[in-house]
Amino acid sequence: MLQLFVDMMERVGFLIALAFAFSRSRWMRSYMSYQGDRTYQWRFLFFFSAYAILATYSGVTVSDYTYRPAPWIGEVSPTAAIANARTVGVVIAGLLGGVKSGLIVGIIAGVHRYSLGGFVAVACMIAPILQGVLAGLCRNAFKKRFRKVSSVQLAFLVGFMAESLQMVLILALAKPWDDAANLVSLIGLPQTLANSVGVALYFVLYNTMEREEARIGAEHARKALQIADMTMPLWRLEFDKAVSEIGKVLNEEMRAVGAFFSKDGEAWVAEGRKTHHWNDLYIRVPNRPLVGQFRLYFEREQDDNPSRRRMLSSLAELLSQQYAFVESERQTLLLADAEIRSLQAQMNPHFLFNVLNTVKSFIRTRPEEARQMVMHLSKFLRKNMSHGNQRLITIRDEYELVMSYLSLIKSRLGDQMEFYAEIDEGLLDHSIPPFTIQPLIENAIVHGIKNKPGIGVIRLTVKEELEEGRLQARITVQDNGVGLETAGPDNQGEHAGMALRNIEQRLNYHYGKEHPLEIESKPGEGTMITFWVR
Repeated sequence: MLQLFVDMMERVGFLIALAFAFSRSRWMRSYMSYQGDRTYQWRFLFFFSAYAILATYSGVTVSDYTYRPAPWIGEVSPTAAIANARTVGVVIAGLLGGVKSGLIVGIIAGVHRYSLGGFVAVACMIAPILQGVLAGLCRNAFKKRFRKVSSVQLAFLVGFMAESLQMVLILALAKPWDDAANLVSLIGLPQTLANSVGVALYFVLYNTMEREEARIGAEHARKALQIADMTMPLWRLEFDKAVSEIGKVLNEEMRAVGAFFSKDGEAWVAEGRKTHHWNDLYIRVPNRPLVGQFRLYFEREQDDNPSRRRMLSSLAELLSQQYAFVESERQTLLLADAEIRSLQAQMNPHFLFNVLNTVKSFIRTRPEEARQMVMHLSKFLRKNMSHGNQRLITIRDEYELVMSYLSLIKSRLGDQMEFYAEIDEGLLDHSIPPFTIQPLIENAIVHGIKNKPGIGVIRLTVKEELEEGRLQARITVQDNGVGLETAGPDNQGEHAGMALRNIEQRLNYHYGKEHPLEIESKPGEGTMITFWVR
């Protein structure tokens, strides 16, 4: 009996050594540590079914009240049985995967054992099925504890119960009973102890795997936070410069050989060189098109374990949140700047002097018009202040701001200016960034028709048209003024250029288009500025 126990431990040791070798492989490790993830469920079942079948083949033949060690068992004579470690694979499947997994592995292992024959074939076919169910039920009962070190003692206990169950089934089902009793007396204790130790040893290995995964996960988390800490201030640079510097950080800290950033399928910045092995980090902001992606190239294929995948996903999310935060901060400043510049442009002493002087002259001669101008001035000031606290407003609100502004200007320009608006009623409640249309109207007056002899005409058009395969609101401000020598926000006068750049940056933030303002102008004929909003 002692010699049988030693031989059984040799076979159990072989199986555990095999499991240890498999645990060094990242793709086999995911099969062995299934915890309900459907991605690896069938791979898990295949692995432990093969594990149980191998344990059967590597057992020792028992006949004539003795046993004969053999390197491989192909078949069993009608009067013989097998002392084996099949229970180890079945019980582990149930403890890790639950009742369903234990049942499936038990059925496969049991049917295979029955195919080999022997007078205990029926008992040894039913035993793995019940063992798998028993282990699954124990797993549910001790679910939390199986994730801790105490799982080793519990695993030994479950293995002992499962193997004892098999001995009871042999006594109950095998015929003749005397042979069954002699078999159990010979192999019962050695096989039960050896297989119980085998199940416990597997959980020693399993706990080691989990601790190693936890250590690697903690290291990956530390690395992700370290990189995030280094990249946060870089997002405050100009976008091109920011992604270039962040690419250098990623290249160095991730030990890559190349870091590339692309947007809309086009490479923007490149650091290092390309290889056949890479990982992508997508920079996303909610409710906006994909900002871009960093692609990190490595000299050799990287481990694709869950911890690394989580680290890369978390790093991409951290970079995306940093970008969103800095852009939000930048937009707040732009909006404040837009509000200030709008107020400065309209409320400078010269403007106020002209408006108040006009009101003063109208008080005696045209008191009703003077009253209307005061109302428009009050409305204009109120809307300026309210819009400054909002990121998006309706086209209706922006149009009312435009009309208040034009009412003040038209009182001074009189018949020298005509304004026409063609707006689809269904688009009035469409959202746009504040201070987008009004500054364009202002530019058309101050830098367009003001210096043109004759009547100046400004047209505002808001229509729904097809753009980039989808219906969008097309907003156009057109004048018949002096025109521009060179179209573009950076080629205007100081005030006009800053206003257009501010509008363009805010439209880019909200809609993701690199150059949202389309400017068409001909000297002496006029200017048309168009942008699209979704």
